[in-house]
Amino acid sequence: MVVLYDADCGVCQASVAWIRKRDHRRFFQFLGNDAADLPPGVSREETEHTIIVLDGARKLVRAEGVARILRELPGWSPIAAMLRAPGIRSMANWAYDRFARNRHRISSALGMRSCAIPDRKN
Repeated sequence: MVVLYDADCGVCQASVAWIRKRDHRRFFQFLGNDAADLPPGVSREETEHTIIVLDGARKLVRAEGVARILRELPGWSPIAAMLRAPGIRSMANWAYDRFARNRHRISSALGMRSCAIPDRKN
């Protein structure tokens, strides 16, 4: 299973480290969006605002992608199941989108390596 992430985001990098630490079976492969080539069907623009999990032919994003990752980590499958529940999934996607929009500011505030905070368009 391949996990694509924003390689220029401190929170994203910390999330990958968190997953690697718990992925005792080495189930996941990680690919930053700074790679020369991305898998077919994945755009660089898309990787700048959401995590992408490639599970065979399936492409999972946002809360669904997070749930798929958690399902494979020891002890986290109950939370994964909760994130897949219809009402909770909608709220989780809403929260994911809000967090993703501010991830560079959050990374910076937490002292994590991050790129420059993008200019806000008026």
